[in-house]
Amino acid sequence: TLLGVGPPANSTSPEGGPPAGELLPGEHVGRYVIERKVGAGGMGEVYAAHDPQLDRRVAIKVLRPTGRAGDAAARLVREAQALAKLAHPNVVAVHDVGTHGDQVWVAMEFVAGRTLGAWAEGPRTWTARLQVLIDAARGVAAAHAAGLVHRDLKPDNVMIGDDGRVRVMDFGLAHGRTPTN
Repeated sequence: TLLGVGPPANSTSPEGGPPAGELLPGEHVGRYVIERKVGAGGMGEVYAAHDPQLDRRVAIKVLRPTGRAGDAAARLVREAQALAKLAHPNVVAVHDVGTHGDQVWVAMEFVAGRTLGAWAEGPRTWTARLQVLIDAARGVAAAHAAGLVHRDLKPDNVMIGDDGRVRVMDFGLAHGRTPTN
């Protein structure tokens, strides 16, 4: 289980299927319907899902099973709370948080695009690169103004959407501080 000691994240089910704890297409998490796995990070896995009530795509982040799952669950809830405090075009929006069995999950804005690291590999002008970094800095500044320090800002935690908008994401290691006015 995610909130207790469970099998390693890369283990498979006894039937030889997907890794234990992995969500499958069509599975419901809260009101959301899982479509496919889109990524994994240090703390959890991210899935594209459909929100049938609002007819939109969302990203669902769920914890990966570990021996220290209680700490990870608390961090994921802190991430959701941190993001819920922010309303900024350069910070990914959080929509919901909950549990699925013993798994803690966060539903957030689905950003169709690529990470800053993948984006930067392509041919870009220095002005385009600078603008993306300025936009990411605006997102971080908004987090700081809300009393949050990201603590894990790196190219994989910044998305450039297909719409060109930059969003800072993955506040799983965020740390609170006194907001600025």
